Amino acid sequence: MGKRVYRVLDVNLNRLREGLRVVEDYCRLVCDDALALRVKALRHDIRLLLDDKLSADCLAARQVETDIGRQTFTATEASRENWSALVQANLKRAQEAARVIEECAKLITHSELSRGIKALRFTLYELEKSILNQRSTRIRKWFGMDDKESQKLYLVVDEEFYTGSDLLADVRAVLKTGVGLLQWRQKSGSDSYFFEQALAIRALCREFHTPFVVNDRPDIALLVEADILHLGQDDLPIAVARRMVGPEMPIGRSTHSLAQALAAVAEGADYLGFGPIYKTPSKRKPDPAVGLAGLKEMLARVSLPVVAIGGLDETNIAAVAATGVPAVAVIRAILQAEDPAAKTAALKSLLQSQ
Repeated sequence: MGKRVYRVLDVNLNRLREGLRVVEDYCRLVCDDALALRVKALRHDIRLLLDDKLSADCLAARQVETDIGRQTFTATEASRENWSALVQANLKRAQEAARVIEECAKLITHSELSRGIKALRFTLYELEKSILNQRSTRIRKWFGMDDKESQKLYLVVDEEFYTGSDLLADVRAVLKTGVGLLQWRQKSGSDSYFFEQALAIRALCREFHTPFVVNDRPDIALLVEADILHLGQDDLPIAVARRMVGPEMPIGRSTHSLAQALAAVAEGADYLGFGPIYKTPSKRKPDPAVGLAGLKEMLARVSLPVVAIGGLDETNIAAVAATGVPAVAVIRAILQAEDPAAKTAALKSLLQSQ
């Protein structure tokens, strides 16, 4: 029985370390997230649990040439839908391997290894939740950063530019047609009206599983349980807003130059709005247009998800999408359309052609 136990231990120790390495590289190189350091520490802890004799016995029991497992390759192993699916598969692989090691260590009365791996297994359960629910992972998912699909259409709902007769009915129709994210922006009116409309629009977004963004107001974002808070250049510092909304809610920052974009990254923004790309009347005091050249320069320097905004409509949205920006935002193009849902479908079609 001894050699077979060491063979099982060897295979699963390899599985455990390999799975953790994939997760570590995702956190470090894809998300630039400090969770990579926690995963690296776990790999170090595994090494400390293995004495020289155990390592030698596992290596001696290795049978790569005759292992029937090298011949198996299932359909689910052949592809992964996105980064989240890949990371979750490797976390599950590591958890399962840890359980096998924990049990087999009992057969060779290696209680230190069994206890240590059991503790690591529970750490992996916690880590899975932290990684898959972390802000950066959700933002990447919402912006389609890890999917092989066209850019997201990001609708900013601002009643100042709405020309229809029933805002909530049109919002419902647009959501049914499909937008990637929806932001509620209201620069005038009472706090109570902002709050009531935010509640109503959030309910519609929940119905259609669309991330809901509240502009400017961390207090209302928290009260209505928004998915995202978006701040302008003149709004609260991100660190202050973070104290209000807590650690889980992603926070975006509007930027109008490369310098502002880099400052927002340093400040801890989870994504950036960038523009205006073209001249726009949707701001009372618009910043100078950055153009496609400015957008391309910023995308080359910043790794965070970005939404391009400012003067975008059916005449130019394809050119903006061609820069590779993850999301494009529109306001008037939909809010002032005779049929907002039909215009949404047309804009989505232009994005999908990229």
